[in-house]
Amino acid sequence: MYYFKKRIIFALCKFTTNIWILPILKKILSHISKYILPLLLGLGIFWLLYRQFDFAEIISILQQDMNYFWIVVSMLVGVVSHISRALRWQLQLRTLDINPSFGTLCNAIFGTYAFNLVLPRFGELWRCTYLANHEKASFSRVFGSMLSDRVADGITAITIVCVVFLSQMNVVGSFLAENPATQQRLQTVLSSPWLYIFILAVVGAIVFIFLHKGNNSLLKKIQETIRNMAVGFNSVLSMKSGKWLFLLYTIMIWGCYFLQLYICIFAFEWMSHTTIMQAMVLFVLGSIGMAVPVQGGIGPWHAAVIFGMMFYGFTHEQAGAFALVAHGSQMIVTIILGIYTTIAILCEKREKKDLIN
Repeated sequence: MYYFKKRIIFALCKFTTNIWILPILKKILSHISKYILPLLLGLGIFWLLYRQFDFAEIISILQQDMNYFWIVVSMLVGVVSHISRALRWQLQLRTLDINPSFGTLCNAIFGTYAFNLVLPRFGELWRCTYLANHEKASFSRVFGSMLSDRVADGITAITIVCVVFLSQMNVVGSFLAENPATQQRLQTVLSSPWLYIFILAVVGAIVFIFLHKGNNSLLKKIQETIRNMAVGFNSVLSMKSGKWLFLLYTIMIWGCYFLQLYICIFAFEWMSHTTIMQAMVLFVLGSIGMAVPVQGGIGPWHAAVIFGMMFYGFTHEQAGAFALVAHGSQMIVTIILGIYTTIAILCEKREKKDLIN
């Protein structure tokens, strides 16, 4: 009898663990890996970066050496970049017979950046869900247009990075010549067989998955993503009169991104000698930092821009102050627009509710 009771208790414990505890733990771990770890990574990089700085000097720079007029202008340019993105997305959606109002599109874009500031990469999912529900449209088609929107940005970013990198080859060569220790470390990395073994292993794993794991869940997700991207790309290719306008909006978006950073330079007199090409290098480094999946690029963006400024001869404190202001001003814009979007959506829901009643 005792043995029978023991088996029952064991079976109940196993059942409870498999049905309740394990799914809950998996969900908790999933949320930690997606949201908490990126935040901790960004804050960790930020802390490691700024703990070496003299904050008294940084505060002195912000209080005495900064022209706030240019910071406000930079923030307004940031708003223009979001509006340009909304107008570009509108072109794609129209080819899919989805015709949201300009206000709805702005809410979707503003909310995207606000959500990404809290949960990395969640904003894109939110804006597709919001727009699909608001317009009673197919989520997959809206999602496909968003993917092509991001791919267009990716192609633009890669093009800018390549052009800037190639134009600065002589500067990089001079830097390496003046810093033989850095040049030696770079040569050691590039000549290491482990680097090429790793690359071959990654390529081999990808080829193996595609050839032998047709039912792999990850592969199915990749295939579904590619199909959605094809729908989104078709929304661009099938444009009869909006292709050049799409290109114009793309230039406006990335032009505004650059101007956000470049205009901040005018806020500091000691940056007056900075050339447009140097500003482009800082912009590219910051863009690479933003690619790290942490909330708002906090940490990696600062590290990249500070590295670039010190490369051009600025002091630690000057670089740290500029990075704080340039990044922080746009975070303020994101927060303000996020609050506006939240209020606008709540008012919209209330109006609909009043009409129904």
